[in-house]
Amino acid sequence: MAKKAPVQTTLSFDESESGSASTFISPVRDPNPLPKKEPDVLTVSELGERIRDILDCDGLTNITVTGEVTGYRPNASGHLYFSLTEKGDTDAAVSCVMWKYAAKNLAFPIKDGLAVNITGHVDFYPPSGRMQFIIKKIEPAAGGKTGLYLQKEQWRKQLEAEGTIPRPESEKRSPPLFPTCVGVVTSKTGSVLQDIRNVLSRRYPLPVLLAPAQVQGAGAEVSIVSAIESLQGKVDVIIVARGGGSFEDLFVFNHPDVVRAVRNSAVPIISAVGHETDVTLVDFASDRRVPTPSAAAETVVPDRAILANTLEEYRRRIHDRTRSIIAENHRTVAELKLRVDPSRLSRRLDMMQQQTADLAERIRSAFVRRIESQRDLLSQMQERIFKGASAKIKTASLELAGEKEKILAADPKKPLERGYALVQMGGAVVRSKNQLKKDDRLTLCLADGEVTATVEKII
Repeated sequence: MAKKAPVQTTLSFDESESGSASTFISPVRDPNPLPKKEPDVLTVSELGERIRDILDCDGLTNITVTGEVTGYRPNASGHLYFSLTEKGDTDAAVSCVMWKYAAKNLAFPIKDGLAVNITGHVDFYPPSGRMQFIIKKIEPAAGGKTGLYLQKEQWRKQLEAEGTIPRPESEKRSPPLFPTCVGVVTSKTGSVLQDIRNVLSRRYPLPVLLAPAQVQGAGAEVSIVSAIESLQGKVDVIIVARGGGSFEDLFVFNHPDVVRAVRNSAVPIISAVGHETDVTLVDFASDRRVPTPSAAAETVVPDRAILANTLEEYRRRIHDRTRSIIAENHRTVAELKLRVDPSRLSRRLDMMQQQTADLAERIRSAFVRRIESQRDLLSQMQERIFKGASAKIKTASLELAGEKEKILAADPKKPLERGYALVQMGGAVVRSKNQLKKDDRLTLCLADGEVTATVEKII
């Protein structure tokens, strides 16, 4: 490719009519100018790619925007679509989408009119030519009761996921039956502390250790956590209390730090926040939840009037039972005195000796009967064994005689006694005339000896 020729310039200074100097730059035309280059022509997809490249910058990535949800329309696939609008003179809005994988982690429901903070990045969608905000996270906006409610729900799901709430029934602890000191976490200026002291002084007077805390407003969670930690190991039970108030006034008792401090306390904690209808997350982490601070004081200590009545009832029952046992023992002693009377004891001994003699006779008779029975049985068995053995011997003798006859009958010399002869030639028995020829010498074995013969003729 040819290099582009440099453009030469000339500086010139002229005096204007007003006498002032002016400066201008006049280009000198190249005698051989290059042909003018036509601008690039982009396809729609190429334009979309350029827009996406421009949007991929720090200023439009991982940013947080606040506004109000409008035009909310959830999709059957699980994706969420809506616009984030800034209410005011401009009514500025941006189209937003939250994909299913991110939407499944939402801690609260989305609806129109909800003030939220969204975090994500700006993207361009070429198929529709639309610019939209891709949401990764949605949080409730800080202001307003709705935002606080959503924040509470988000904290609740977070604490449930980590196992902080609810406290299992098996892990809930009861306060000691007779505590020696009660700890109270509340404001030192409110009426709550006085209500608790009044109930304790009436029911069961004992020392009260106050850990003053800020119970609403910014930084109150730090104050409450510090107060709970300061009472560890110093009291037998802790009451976390606050009087009634609005949802916003009680909101600090939903803070995760406060809930974790209550759950991790080594000392049993009674939650007495607000009225009976007020429910905070602290209630789910405590060992017991009561509707009012006064009820909390009644929970941690017994009523001394009831204790006195109970003790009196125990005293009366012990007295009556003791008298009954003594009377029963008197009767037992009287019966024992009669039993150990010498005359009665002698008769008792005589009767026992007679019973012993009777028992000995019964044992002897039974033993004799048993021996005689065994003797008869032994005789019968002896006779049966003798008869069986005799029969067996007789049978065996007959079988032996039969076997003897068989053996004698099989003796090859036995027929010789009846006049027969055994013919042998060369030590072998001759069984057929075909084994012989003329002049063969034979040995004839008889019953009383042997005879040598010569074959004269074979017929």
